[in-house]
Amino acid sequence: MRIPLFSNRRTSAAAALTSALALGLAPGLAAQPAPTRTPVVRTPGNADWAPNIAAARDRAARDKKLVFIELDDKDCGNCQRMDALLYPAFDFEALLIGMVPVKVRLDSFDGKTTAHRYEIDEAPSILVVTAEGRLVFVMQGFQNAPEFYRHIHHDLDAYRAFSKKIDAQDVATLPAAEALTTGRQLFQARDSRAALPRLERVGKAPDATPAMREEALELTATAQLDLGQSAASRQTIEKLISTTKDPDRRERAEIFRAQIPLSEDKPAEALALFQAFLKEHPQSKYASGVDAMIQKLQQGKAK
Repeated sequence: MRIPLFSNRRTSAAAALTSALALGLAPGLAAQPAPTRTPVVRTPGNADWAPNIAAARDRAARDKKLVFIELDDKDCGNCQRMDALLYPAFDFEALLIGMVPVKVRLDSFDGKTTAHRYEIDEAPSILVVTAEGRLVFVMQGFQNAPEFYRHIHHDLDAYRAFSKKIDAQDVATLPAAEALTTGRQLFQARDSRAALPRLERVGKAPDATPAMREEALELTATAQLDLGQSAASRQTIEKLISTTKDPDRRERAEIFRAQIPLSEDKPAEALALFQAFLKEHPQSKYASGVDAMIQKLQQGKAK
């Protein structure tokens, strides 16, 4: 399954709030320049694979390239099939001219950390990221080589256009809609640091609607927490809870507020907040999920 990142498809702040809690690592800083291509490919199968992800990112930062990551697994038939169909080909070596490739096992430390951050759950999976970790392309599973090349070239072109747009923005003067759209896209690409000033701009933009400001507050709180700014995240979500007139948005915000103590290793505080939510909103459509979290925290407390 391939996931387009830089399309015009709108993803809700509610979905972003949910997915953000699985990131685990702070995203990158800024986009890398579009890699320089050279037309010369002499022999197939001679890509210079990095020994691990850290080395790949170091080399990519130095050479202003992207990072190509394959997550594979033991006895993965599609992994072996993909390796046989893609890696010996001239097309693949040409693709990697602007990238540093690295292959890691899904069950290794690198693999688990990467899978957690980018929400990967199967092998083979392919990621292309900037040296700082901004997601450019993701594909889970493998069908055939033509589909792979069609999708990756399409998404690379879309990312280069997006990166150029981001680099040209004067965040302080962005219209609200553009600030929200690009902030959301950067957040979805695991770049909370670049997303944050754009999301904060929405609250200051004179043309922002109440709905835009509220979505920006949701995303801002999540980006702040992703960056380890728990106090700022709590302040932002408290502001949303106290000002929103949307009951569903308020419930989501209260659930998110309950999760902030978990990032601070305060499970007892989180448990109390979840229990308070369930007491106040027993008929909430989120009640079953909150109850499951309460049970998990109570089980952890008993151990």
